[in-house]
Amino acid sequence: MTKQQNEFPGLNRTTVSSLQVSGIFYRIRLLLLFIIFLFACEKDQDDPVFEPQYLVESEHIAEFTSDEILNMLDNIEGLPPGFSLFLRYDISVYRIVYETVDTENKPVLASGAVVVPREQDPLPLISFQHGTITKEEDAPSYFSSVEYHTAAIYSSAGYIIALPDYLGYGSSKHLDHPYEHGHSLATAARDMLRAFREFDKTNQEFTANNNLFLTGYSQGGYATMALLKLLEEKHSDEFMVTAATAGAGAYNKSEFARHILEWNGELVHMNNFLWVLETYNRVYNLNRPLNYFYNEPYLENIEAGGVFENTELNPQNLFTDTFREGILKGTDSDFIEVLANNDNYNWKPFSPLQLYHGTDDDFVFYFNSETAMEAMSDLGANQVELIPVEGGDHYTTVMDFLSGTFLFFTQF
Repeated sequence: MTKQQNEFPGLNRTTVSSLQVSGIFYRIRLLLLFIIFLFACEKDQDDPVFEPQYLVESEHIAEFTSDEILNMLDNIEGLPPGFSLFLRYDISVYRIVYETVDTENKPVLASGAVVVPREQDPLPLISFQHGTITKEEDAPSYFSSVEYHTAAIYSSAGYIIALPDYLGYGSSKHLDHPYEHGHSLATAARDMLRAFREFDKTNQEFTANNNLFLTGYSQGGYATMALLKLLEEKHSDEFMVTAATAGAGAYNKSEFARHILEWNGELVHMNNFLWVLETYNRVYNLNRPLNYFYNEPYLENIEAGGVFENTELNPQNLFTDTFREGILKGTDSDFIEVLANNDNYNWKPFSPLQLYHGTDDDFVFYFNSETAMEAMSDLGANQVELIPVEGGDHYTTVMDFLSGTFLFFTQF
């Protein structure tokens, strides 16, 4: 009798071999279960539950068919012939609320609209910065103004559109709107883009591809320039801008102020200029009394009714000598620094950029785009183009801007 037989009475060689094989298979099953467990744990670690950092809520607020959008073209004159051929998609409109910061860098909720084509394929995104508005109901997140028909048309042609309200409208309507304050316009639009990306991840209706375009006219042109500068200089690792257009923006605030204070004649848009002055006095905590800026009897009206009260339109009569000379002679260093802080013309963009401006614009003077083009070229920017609209004013130039922007973006 062998040693194995003495140790395991009643077992033959075949039985022992079977037990050994069974043991091997048992160990293999345990190993496989362990591997599956590890894989499941690793998968859980790789795919955590997505929690938005910026997006707070979203709401579907409107839908338009492509036929309804075709009818919108009847209200828009000046678009190129055959533009209707680009309109293909029905669209949906959403209102989103997101987290951003106010002018003091404190957390605040803001809002905006997102317009999306009813199409499952990935589509390019346009951040569309709106122009000057003075009524709450004209904010993009209500999507009730005919001004936003353009966004509907662009979207039906195959673009997702993000339209920030800015601070002071929509969810942040309790705040004073910081009119023409470059930094807060840019941060509100930047955080809208961040919230949009999170919205994109949490819905099944649409998806954006890697193309990001920026555009805007008037205050929207200025906001677009501020946003492009912020994204390129501070967030190039987060956002890659495909191309941008800016129309009739007040990019050169320093020269703009000097131009107004030297002007001897009526300026029909004086109230808007006073709105900028009021914003800068408040946002930068200069807190100068109104009698530092305005002469009587106009001072009394502005104190009583605000910057949109009927007032003197000639800056030589309206503004005090102290204020005018402080800017023109360079002695008011605090206010000159504020103006320089809001200049958005003398920097080097790397993205393709088109500037549109009417040569006869008496609201936002043409030199704003002209000096921007010169400064950017001097700094080595080689993808910036100035497109002057000969004889165009602030309003007749809009269609040239909208159609030119559309054709420019189709090149990418």
